[in-house]
Amino acid sequence: MEKDTGALTRRKMMLITGGAIAGAGALIAAPFREEIAATARQVLTSTSLGRGLVSLANAGYEEWAAQVGSVFTLGDGTRLTLAGVRAFPSAGMRPRVGRNRAFVALFDTGSGRNVAPDLIQAANHAEYGPLPLFLSEGNSNMPGRMLAVFN
Repeated sequence: MEKDTGALTRRKMMLITGGAIAGAGALIAAPFREEIAATARQVLTSTSLGRGLVSLANAGYEEWAAQVGSVFTLGDGTRLTLAGVRAFPSAGMRPRVGRNRAFVALFDTGSGRNVAPDLIQAANHAEYGPLPLFLSEGNSNMPGRMLAVFN
C-alpha cells in the first residue's frame, strides 16, 4: 500500500474543481435569491398540483386575488368564501423579503353570522391546503363579512 505523497492527483483536481464551481454558483445566485424564489413559486402555482406544494400563508396580493370565489373551510366546519382582495396604498420602501404589498382578504360566511373574531383560525383551502388565518369582524352593515390582513 502506497502512502499519500501530497501530490495533486486527478481525484483531488476533480474535487477542487467541483467545489470551486459550486462556490461560484452560490455567489452568483445569492443576489438573485428573491427573484429565483418568486419565479419558482409562479411555476408551482400555475398548476393545481403545484399549488398543493406551497401555502397561501406566504402568498402575495396577485396570488390571493386569483383565488377570489374559492372556499376555505375552518376547523369547526364553517365555510368561508373569499369575496375579494383589496390592496392597501403603498408608499415607501418594502422589505426585500416577503410580500410586495399589504392587502386585506374579504371573506363571507354565507350564513349571515360571523365566526369568533380576533382569533387565529385553522383554515383549509382545497388546492393550497391548510393555513392559519387571523380573522376580524368586517363592516357591521354586512353581517357575515370577515377580514384577514396580510402585510
